[in-house]
Amino acid sequence: MTIQRRTVLEVLDGRLDHPTVDVLFDEISERLPGTSKATVYRALETLCEFGLAQRVAHPGSAVRFDPNVEPHHHFLCEACGAMSDVPGDELSGELPTWVAGPGTIVREASVTFRGTSCPRCPTPS
Repeated sequence: MTIQRRTVLEVLDGRLDHPTVDVLFDEISERLPGTSKATVYRALETLCEFGLAQRVAHPGSAVRFDPNVEPHHHFLCEACGAMSDVPGDELSGELPTWVAGPGTIVREASVTFRGTSCPRCPTPS
């Protein structure tokens, strides 16, 4: 494990805010000056490949990274952009054939709930 990967993992570990590459880059560049954004992105992709983090990508939103690799869902606040984990059982079992053809294997499943007025939203004045 390189110093860059270790630092990215340290900065990501335990976070609940599902940071973007830009957010992580700002923190990492303070710890390791001279680190490029491309290096941070490559380190994140490697951590995802090894199962130490996961990409959380939803249409219309920036790709975020989550240190929680256990099966769970997400809530995306359309008002303030905050993302939070939603505990839930892993979706499992066979899909109906109208969803996927016979023999289709589901690797993972994720549900994104979208709404407004989450606990992180600024209080209305």
